[in-house]
Amino acid sequence: MKLNFLYYALISIIPILIGWLWYNPRGTVQSFFKLSQENLTLRLGGLRFVWLYLMSLALCFGFINLVIHQVGYYELFFTDIMMGSEEAVALTQEFLAEYGDKHRHFMHGVFHGGLLSVFLALPFISLYGFLHGIKTKTLVYHYVYWLLTCTICCGLISEFV
Repeated sequence: MKLNFLYYALISIIPILIGWLWYNPRGTVQSFFKLSQENLTLRLGGLRFVWLYLMSLALCFGFINLVIHQVGYYELFFTDIMMGSEEAVALTQEFLAEYGDKHRHFMHGVFHGGLLSVFLALPFISLYGFLHGIKTKTLVYHYVYWLLTCTICCGLISEFV
């Protein structure tokens, strides 16, 4: 199974771009939610951008296993393939020849991105916000960022990677 790592590297920029647009101090998204600038500014410097890009790569790498189901099938036989089992190689090649492109379209990724935002991002945001007494409007603001990021990145990963 071959993954396109060039597209993966390009898709990993998307969370940073959405974050820059979403948390920009002069952005209109904040005025729509009527939020103050407190704790919502995103400052980018050289090392901060490198760190953000590495974290974005890690985030998108996690998305790959959750969106592309063929990766999970391949992982079942990975140890046998590395040990030189030709039977495992033949079995995975046969399976991927038959089902390698199944569920590899944008809307399938969008569906999984939406599920990820509900079952992964929303609990973290809610727990953190309620334990620290953050207003619900601010929590919704952060959740919508994660909803957009997860759906767009997962859709593009499913389509191109």
